[in-house]
Amino acid sequence: MMVESDSPAELGRARLSVSKIAVSLILGVLTGVVVYYVIAVVATAQVPGPFTVHPLTLALIAIVGALVVAIAWRWPVVGLTAGVVIVLVVAAVVAARIGWSAAGSDWLNPFNAVAFGAASGYPALVGAVMASVSGLRLRSRTA
Repeated sequence: MMVESDSPAELGRARLSVSKIAVSLILGVLTGVVVYYVIAVVATAQVPGPFTVHPLTLALIAIVGALVVAIAWRWPVVGLTAGVVIVLVVAAVVAARIGWSAAGSDWLNPFNAVAFGAASGYPALVGAVMASVSGLRLRSRTA
């Protein structure tokens, strides 16, 4: 039912914003899955050297972290959704007690990356950072 104050232009904007939010949520889920896999693979990258954690691995983790903050700040709905997805995946993997292989050839295997990523803690940190940065950005927009 249309009220006198509802103009077709206002209704069109409402539909546009609903579709924009839906697209942002879908992109957020996809971003969360991709970021989870990338940080799990980067954290387990096999770089030879006499280091416990190679400096190149640490640099790659820092680059992924910077990209995550940039995504969450620029597109807060996408970042919030991605952060929540990442934390939920970590919780599901931990709850299901999914195991991983320590074999050198399995570090790019997506199933191994999901399990090892949850155990390493890097995805949980990245998900929490994405959700926090997005929440701050959304809060600052409304103020």
